[in-house]
Amino acid sequence: MEETKMTNSTIDQDAVATTSRIDKLEHKVHDLEADLNRVVEIAYLRGATEWVRINYPLHYERLLMQYDSCAA
Repeated sequence: MEETKMTNSTIDQDAVATTSRIDKLEHKVHDLEADLNRVVEIAYLRGATEWVRINYPLHYERLLMQYDSCAA
């Protein structure tokens, strides 16, 4: 039975590949969060304020302060 040994070079390559995958996933998460923010804002502005209030309360508070001049 042959034992598999990982060299420092192999470990370094694996670490670089893993770091690259993590960076890509972080970028994807950031993009999805930005898309969600835009969608929730559009829904709010088009009258789905109750839906936003129920499903995204933190967004609702921000949008209420941003767009409702009476809320200030």
